[in-house]
Order: sequence, then C-alpha cells, then structure tokens
Amino acid sequence: MNKKGFTIIEVIVSVALISIVMLLLFQLILDMQYEANHASYAKSNQVNRATIIKTVQDDLMNNTLTSVPTVVTNNDAKEITLNFTGFSKTIRVRSDRITYDSETWLLESDNDETVFDLANIRIESSTTDDNCSYILNMDVNGDGVCDFNCEITENNRVIIDPDTINEEYKSCPTYQMLRITIPVVVEGQDENIIDDFEFFYIGQ
Repeated sequence: MNKKGFTIIEVIVSVALISIVMLLLFQLILDMQYEANHASYAKSNQVNRATIIKTVQDDLMNNTLTSVPTVVTNNDAKEITLNFTGFSKTIRVRSDRITYDSETWLLESDNDETVFDLANIRIESSTTDDNCSYILNMDVNGDGVCDFNCEITENNRVIIDPDTINEEYKSCPTYQMLRITIPVVVEGQDENIIDDFEFFYIGQ
C-alpha cells in the first residue's frame, strides 16, 4: 500500500513539475513574441524618426527663419510654426503622431505606453556675434590706394597692417541658433534621449 502511495505522490510531483516547466515555457514564448513585436515597432519608429528629422532639417538648412518659433497649444496638439522667408510650415504633435506640412507619421507601439511628451516640448534659442571680420583693403578715396585694413605680407604670412586697422570697417554678423526637442516617453519615462526628435538651425 505504501508502494502505491509513493507512486501516486511521484505522479503528482511529476505532473506539478511538468506544469511548472510548461508555464515557464509558455511565459518564455510570450516574452519572445513581445520582444519581437517590440523590436519591430522600435525599428519602424526609428525609420519614421529619421525620415521626419531629414524632412524638417532639410528645410531648416536650406531656408532662413524670419522669427524664433514658439510652442502653441491647439486643442489636443502642440504646434511649432516655422516662418521661413516667403513661406511657413508647421510641426504639429499629438501624443501618438507628428505632422509636418502635409505628411503624418505615427508613433507605433504595441501598447499606449510610447507617446510624445507634449508637456516637455522645448525650443532653445541663442545668438552669437563672435564671428567678426574686417572688410579688407578699403579704398575710401577711390584713388586705388588702400586706406584701411590693408593686407601686407610679413614672414610669408598675409596679415592686416596694424597701422591701417579701422573698427568702423568691421563686420560682425549675428547668428541665430535654435534647438527644437520633442521628447518620446516609453512606459512613463524619458530616459533614452536617442528616441527623442531634435531639430537644429543656425542662420543669420
């Protein structure tokens, strides 16, 4: 009788062990499937991110901004209008998508935990006029002779003759630098800045 009892216990233990192993395998399969889906969404988002950045950056590099943009709330979206010389385009951001001009890209996710952080969209602006240069070889009398900022050769180097330097004939263009950041939050956290959307502008 004891022998049969031990046999039953062994069967129960074996079934329990098999059940645990099956549960672990099932969980592993689910985790692998989740990771595969997550990787697919992440790859798709990276492609979209690269496309958006290239599209906006092309306009910022090839055109001149006439004003510093600001972030404006419009219903459930945040808008950044880029006023270029002769035309304007708007970046419109919702929690799950971003639109520029007439193109829209979705922020793909297998849940609702990957979103644009609308509350922390920011625009950083600064100016610099450190790139001053002299207007060289100024002939103010029109007699063909240099009067100010005249170039001379000294020790095989071309320099400005110190005796002819005139600060009135000095150009100091002001450059405007902008950085637009649109954060992406994954599962409530914005720890990986590589997911964020950033655009840069440098111009006069």
